[in-house]
Amino acid sequence: MASVLSNVSARNAAFALYQLDCPAVHPDSVTQCIKSATEHRPALIHIAQTDPAVAIAMFSLCRQHNVELAFENLNLEQNINKIPVNKILKTFLNVRTFDVENLHSQIPVQQLNKQAAIRAYAAKLIAVKVKANESLAFLAGLFADIGLLALAELYPKSLARMFEDANGDCQTLLKLEKENLGLTHNVISRQLAQKWLLPQAVADSAWLYCSPAADKLENLANIEIVLTVRLADMMANHINNGSNSVAAPAALAISPFDIKDINEKIKNFASKLNTSEDKQDSLIIKQALISLLDKPSEQNFTDLQSYLWNAVKPAVSAIEAAGIICESICKKFDAQKACIYLEAKKEAAKTVGYSTEFLAFEDTPTPEELDFADAGTMCAKLDTIGELFIKADNEFDISQIALLVSQILSAKSAEEYNISIAQALLDNFGEPTQQAVQIQQPQIQPLQQSASDQPIIQIEPTAQSPDEMREVIAEIAAGAAHELNNPLTVISGRAQILKQQETDETKLLMLKQISEKTEQAYEIVGQLMSYARPTKPHIRTVSPFIMINNCIEKVNNHYLDEPLDITIESSIENLNDIEVDAEQTAEAIAQIIYNSLESYESGNGPVIISGSEHLAGFVEIRIQDQGCGMSEETVKKASEPFYSDKPAGRQRGMGLAIAASLLRNNGCKLLLESQLDKGTIVSIRMPRKSE
Repeated sequence: MASVLSNVSARNAAFALYQLDCPAVHPDSVTQCIKSATEHRPALIHIAQTDPAVAIAMFSLCRQHNVELAFENLNLEQNINKIPVNKILKTFLNVRTFDVENLHSQIPVQQLNKQAAIRAYAAKLIAVKVKANESLAFLAGLFADIGLLALAELYPKSLARMFEDANGDCQTLLKLEKENLGLTHNVISRQLAQKWLLPQAVADSAWLYCSPAADKLENLANIEIVLTVRLADMMANHINNGSNSVAAPAALAISPFDIKDINEKIKNFASKLNTSEDKQDSLIIKQALISLLDKPSEQNFTDLQSYLWNAVKPAVSAIEAAGIICESICKKFDAQKACIYLEAKKEAAKTVGYSTEFLAFEDTPTPEELDFADAGTMCAKLDTIGELFIKADNEFDISQIALLVSQILSAKSAEEYNISIAQALLDNFGEPTQQAVQIQQPQIQPLQQSASDQPIIQIEPTAQSPDEMREVIAEIAAGAAHELNNPLTVISGRAQILKQQETDETKLLMLKQISEKTEQAYEIVGQLMSYARPTKPHIRTVSPFIMINNCIEKVNNHYLDEPLDITIESSIENLNDIEVDAEQTAEAIAQIIYNSLESYESGNGPVIISGSEHLAGFVEIRIQDQGCGMSEETVKKASEPFYSDKPAGRQRGMGLAIAASLLRNNGCKLLLESQLDKGTIVSIRMPRKSE
């Protein structure tokens, strides 16, 4: 059966939910976390294992402190013990909480958390019996309903009403969510699990565990974990309802005796869960604040060092890096303002409070010109690079910070120097000859003749362009990124400053347009880099069904306010797994879907997605539209960057070029069949999983 994804409210809800960096936490859990962090660390581990929102917050802390999360063999106690107490306290003093006294009073947040804890415990016990991964099963059980917590935070009144109408029946609740929000909590759970970088098994389980059809997805890579969570949830529900009768999914090799044994253990676990409603203790909060105030400056520097080496990306210019550093210094050391002057280009980045600006000078500026001549300003030389200025009330060792900044900016200057040399070499090549830049044209074969004698054209791009040509394109792209990003940064920065000061509505509109066009220019540079040098793929086993749904989510988020007519045929569900980089391949398919939608005047379809098993070890996905189609000449140039036969302003012509590059990077084949004014079929052949 085909499913049409065209619900505007679903996309709006998905967009709102995707803004969540972490879920809200029940205030009682916050109090317990603060108390446990200062008094009894094992209790904190217990809270993280029984409250999914607390667990997400702790995972985020681990990533901030470069603590590796080995999800397949997770040792939460060991990971949390590596995080400084003051960081844990700061996190839970600032975390969003549910307003259980007023706004969220009708939402059973504590009951949802208890259900998650019991389900996670049961999933781990079941995993032992069926020889599945215990750690993944536990995490999948804990986060299976994380979407419900997100809905509870953002749509409390709507969810409370749906809870009441559903009367405890999960399928009824899902139906009501679909009718009222256009999106169900299991889909939201999956999206959030992926956003928060949880394992794919957790995302799959959150999405499918409550679906009766899950038993039939035998080819799904994580089906054992999905069914384990499904059984665990049924057992948790029966414990809450006082029933002992549970039927295990047929695909799980678990005996009735094992189920009975697990059931008894679950009952004991549920009875021990701490359900007391401890109120916030002012003494606990006071101790936490004192602990934060006692934070040593050495810890601030360690945090800054760890953050900056990750934040300053290769594509960032030296002056942009200086801006990032100034912002970080103000945040980490509570400085009033910070400035870095770069001598080579007579440029400076200055942050005051939360605002950063970029300045240009004809000669080396004085401290007065930089507005750093007042008392309390600290200054340090950055080797031959420039100077660092910091104004702060508290004292710390600026020389240590200056050494770190010098190292980062020296590395950045070296990158820019190498790019400038490469660009100079390219400039010296002059205008390349036609023979040097000619790319082999794909072979064209007419498949059949229509009544209008307009041929349907099939195109199969060559496996790859000559290495020399690709290197030239890559170097040009790198040079373009360097040469364009600097002026774009200045334009964008100036526009932002002017917008803050401007009151005239006409001028504000013009400044908004400048900012929007600058962002588009940034995007063009990024697209060219993606085409020229796609990152090395991380090949893993992927379900085509799940990957296509990821593509649809990406497309829906791209067209937030437009209804789309995209149909996924049921043939997709039965395809064998493939071996590709899931993110790169999904991005390629999304680019192709964008092109299919844009082939219509309305820009919204219809587009039909189907699949089949292809001989010679490939799985084939077909994306078909009935739009404007392409001529033979257009097909020849379809995968060239920036080529488009659409009117100016409609497309940039990078969609198929990026798609072809990413698919080639993953060992996939791309074929086009097109007929002018009648539509296009794009076929993607992806390597099937080895037996």
